[in-house]
Amino acid sequence: MIDLHLHTTASDGTLDPGALVERAHGAGVRTLAVTDHDTMAGVAAAADVAAALKLEFLPGIEITAVVDGRDIHILAYFLDPTPQGLESFLKAQREDRVERARGMADRLKTLGVPIEIEPTIEHANAEGRSVARPLLARALVQAGHARTEQDAFNRWVGDSGPAYVPRKGSSPADVVRLVSRAGGISSVAHPGLLWRDELIPSLAKAGLTALEVYHPEHDTVAQARYARLATQHELATSGGSDFHGDGHRRAKSLGSVGLPRQAFMLLLQRLLLSHSVVHGADGGDGGDGGTDG
Repeated sequence: MIDLHLHTTASDGTLDPGALVERAHGAGVRTLAVTDHDTMAGVAAAADVAAALKLEFLPGIEITAVVDGRDIHILAYFLDPTPQGLESFLKAQREDRVERARGMADRLKTLGVPIEIEPTIEHANAEGRSVARPLLARALVQAGHARTEQDAFNRWVGDSGPAYVPRKGSSPADVVRLVSRAGGISSVAHPGLLWRDELIPSLAKAGLTALEVYHPEHDTVAQARYARLATQHELATSGGSDFHGDGHRRAKSLGSVGLPRQAFMLLLQRLLLSHSVVHGADGGDGGDGGTDG
């Protein structure tokens, strides 16, 4: 099984990087990428455990772009665990997440459902982790304002919730170009949930590498649609479980949703090419480390 979409406690997952890799291994995953939101803080620890378990590993991330105030998530994969030229951008992304979280906490207080968010922010900042809405949802549950995290989203911090604050950020095309300049490859995450297929042609022209065809919330019709669009725009395909941990609605997808091996090899070929273009034919630092295994 190949799973290129996994989350840890570095963003909004519930398992730390090492525990996540061990869980994935136990579920039959043999090739994986950790793709936390706007941070690669969990990559090094995950890579170490993957190497110990003799798993193939790609450093990854899920970068938040914005169109019309709504998130468009761009998955990115690299050969280097700390790609050059990304850190200042990602730091700005995380700072925006912090301000957004504070804005939602302020709205929650006005609505009569206060939560304590500053300790979470301080802890995240100290470790280069991202503050995501699920952390606010957990705080709402802990404060007794919601039964479950999903209930917290439904009632308070979801896209239609009274405490929702729209995102600010870079366009998807800008993110795609940034990833390319860093020697990585990019893929639109779960396009079937976005309903923004009109963006795909322009993103392909900007250097997009792939579409995430295989995802737990893509049925066979959506898979066929995005496989067809990928072929039409000469894109590769990516896929994974989008696993966040036990209790999440996609918890059962780990070990059951993944990318076919042939599709992974095409994606890896494009990654090697992108890396060589940026770092030179010899691969630069880490050029021989396309996967750990």
